Order: sequence, then structure tokens, then C-alpha cells
Amino acid sequence: MKKDNKGLWLIRLLSFFFAILLFYNANSISLNNDDNGFTELSATAEKVPVNVTYNQDKYFISGFDQTVNVDLKSSNKILLDKESNSETRSFSVVMDLTKYGEGTHEVSLQLTGLPTAIKGTIKPSKLTVTIEKKKSNKFPVEPAIDNKIFTSGYELEKATVDPASVTISGGEDSIKHVSKVIAGISDKTDVSTDFSQKVKVYAVDEKGEALNVNIEPHTVRVDVNVTAPTKEVKVVPVQSGVIPKGIKDYSFSLEQSKVHITGPKDILDEINSIDLKIDTTNIRETLSSSYVVVVPKEVKVSPETVFVTVTPNKETSDSSTTKREKSTTSKDSDKISDSSKK
Repeated sequence: MKKDNKGLWLIRLLSFFFAILLFYNANSISLNNDDNGFTELSATAEKVPVNVTYNQDKYFISGFDQTVNVDLKSSNKILLDKESNSETRSFSVVMDLTKYGEGTHEVSLQLTGLPTAIKGTIKPSKLTVTIEKKKSNKFPVEPAIDNKIFTSGYELEKATVDPASVTISGGEDSIKHVSKVIAGISDKTDVSTDFSQKVKVYAVDEKGEALNVNIEPHTVRVDVNVTAPTKEVKVVPVQSGVIPKGIKDYSFSLEQSKVHITGPKDILDEINSIDLKIDTTNIRETLSSSYVVVVPKEVKVSPETVFVTVTPNKETSDSSTTKREKSTTSKDSDKISDSSKK
């Protein structure tokens, strides 16, 4: 009986073992079939920057496309989306020029940092690049202000640049062709006041075409001073206020009879003279004082005050005698009237 029990248990163990083996084998085949059935997805990483490795102290490079596209393939959609996005990708495109000298070369590009689960193809796979001996020079910066930015009648008085010069680095041939370095302003409208603006600097050749060079600093500050329409007009003194008793009228002597006014042309065209109001309410003797020249708020005047000597012209003695005679006659009439009443 004991031998039969041992045999039975042995048979049961062997059956259990083979069942596990068959189960594992079946699932392994199924998993392999599922793996083989995965769909390969594709995406394109567009405008991937080309990182160039070269001796920057010795050479200047130009003439190549600075971005390329990379076709990506993978069965992992999440990873594919990550690498095709410029903000989350981990790979980069490299052009190694450390083994190249001066001249024009066709150089193969390489992918670095791409996950093993993704296949990448660079398009184009090669770029043509020109390597030149590097040269640097300092150049003055010229402000270039488009006259069309000013309001009608307003003009450029002067423009200054800070810093006044920049350092340009590039190939020897490019540096030879630098005609001038410009800081241009043309993106403003209806300018009628002074202003300052940060401006990008660019170098041009004799034909006015921009050159492929490095400029440091690449921006400068341009200070622009504007000249407004100006005209000279006469100042006309005008008596205002009360004329005190005993004063017939006034004489006005201006130290400066004309002033300059500045402002919008349409307003200046309507001004031919300016009234200078002088309040004589408390002026009984000759008085010299400065008076403010009043102009519309859009207009500036120079000088802002005018020195005026105000001379009262007193009533003559004849008029005073006449007044006294009238006063005496009036008193006599009153006396006659009083006596008649008595």
C-alpha cells in the first residue's frame, strides 16, 4: 500500500510539472505573436537645430542650413511623441568639423541621445559648409532713420548710437566686404517727440546687402532727437483789467517783440501773432516786469516770458481844470439853491 501511494504522488507531481510547462510555453508563444503584431508608428521632428563642433577661435563657418528634419519610427507612441516635440526631445543633431580645414566640405550629420526604442533618419543626412580663417575687426555704427516715421512737418534733428562701435567676426573675405554697419529704425509711425530704442545691428556691403558675420553686441541703443516745425511771430501787448482813476491809457515797451513757436504745422499756420495781456488794475506808475506768453497747449514758445515796461499816461491838466470847473459850478449851483430855499 505504501508503494502504491508513493507512485500515485509521483504521477501527480509529474502531471503538475508538465501542466506548468505547457502553460508557460503557450503563453510565451502568445506573447511572441503579440510582439510581432505591434504596429510601427512614425513622426517627424521638424527644424531640429544643427549643433556644430569646430575650433571657434580659429575658424568661421557659413553657408549651411542651421536646421534639419528627422524622421522617427517606433512602436512606442508616448516615446515617439516626446522625441518629436521640440520642448521634450532628448536627442540632438551634430555636425563635427574638428577634422576639417579651410574650404568647402560636404559633412555627414549624426544623431546623439536618441532612445534605443526609436529609429531616426536625418533629412538631409549631409550638409555643405564653408570653413574660413576667422578675422575680427571693430566698426563704427551708423544710425539709419527712415524719414517716413515722422509726423508731417517734423524732422530728424540728430541720432546717436550707444555703443558707438561694435566688433565684427567672420571669414576674412566677408570682413573685407563690410562697407558699413547700420542700426536702422523704420517700424514707428507719427513720431513727434524724442525717443530711444534698442535696435539690431547689421553689416552690409557696397550694394547694401547684409553679410553673414557675427556682431557683438548685436543690439545698440539709438537716441533720436526730433525737430518740430518752428516759426517766428510778433508779440502784441494788449491792456486788460481796470484802468485806475487819473490814468488815461498806457504805453508798452517790449524788450523782445518777437518769439519762436514750435508745434504741429497745422496749428502754427493759424498763428500770425500772439496777444500779450497786461493787467493794469494796480499800475499807477511806470513798472517793468516779465509777462508769460500764453500759447495753445500743443505749442511751445521761446522765450516763455517777455520783459515789458508799462508806462501810465495820466490825464492832462486841462481835463483836470475842466473837472474842477465843473465841480465849482456844481457847488455854486448848490449854494444858490440853498439861499433860495431860505
